[in-house]
Amino acid sequence: MAAALRSRSSTFTSSEQWLLMIVCGFLGYVVYDAIMATASELLQRLLVISPLHLVVVVHWMSTGSNLNFPMPGSEPGAIHRAGGSPWGVTFVLLLLFFLIFYHPSFQDLIF
Repeated sequence: MAAALRSRSSTFTSSEQWLLMIVCGFLGYVVYDAIMATASELLQRLLVISPLHLVVVVHWMSTGSNLNFPMPGSEPGAIHRAGGSPWGVTFVLLLLFFLIFYHPSFQDLIF
């Protein structure tokens, strides 16, 4: 008899099932919206920094398997070689990242 009561109490009518589906759908949308808003903020910063990562990876792959990052001016004949170090490109990308990231602050400062 207890098993009959337990199986009877766990069944939902179709209107209760629809209500449960609507509530779960709404809660899923609210949680999904919050997660996607946070993820888009994180991915926006990642996409801005990704060219810098690309420069570092290309430099690492072009030098071989060892991780050495020579600083500009560390080699006496480095300035006379064609296609020297990618540090200039890295500096420009960092400058662009800084300008894009603080763009609203600069607008408030100028205007």
